[in-house]
Amino acid sequence: MQLWQDGLLAMLAAVGLASLLWAAVKAVLFPGGPRQRRIVAMIPAQGDGEGLEQQVRILRGMRRERNVFSLILLVDCGLSEEGKKLSRLLAKQDRWVTICQPNEIDSYLRPFPD
Repeated sequence: MQLWQDGLLAMLAAVGLASLLWAAVKAVLFPGGPRQRRIVAMIPAQGDGEGLEQQVRILRGMRRERNVFSLILLVDCGLSEEGKKLSRLLAKQDRWVTICQPNEIDSYLRPFPD
């Protein structure tokens, strides 16, 4: 019975050590707190928005898991009515997804006031 308990204790110690090492690596590779970066992911949306939902889903996952950027910008580069409906739906589902025209891009790229 003692051997089993020692094995369990060793496993828990290894998991704890791995967690501490991961916290240190994460602090070095991803400095700064959450959402301090002002990086915008832009998707040029055209036609009926083919593949738009999948691209937004992938970028949402990256934002959630890695905190790489703060905003997903859908740029209307000739969307049809069906594409506009889809992009409005995607923007309504997530507050970090926005639709804009090509001439409005610069207003989203300005730095935050300190």
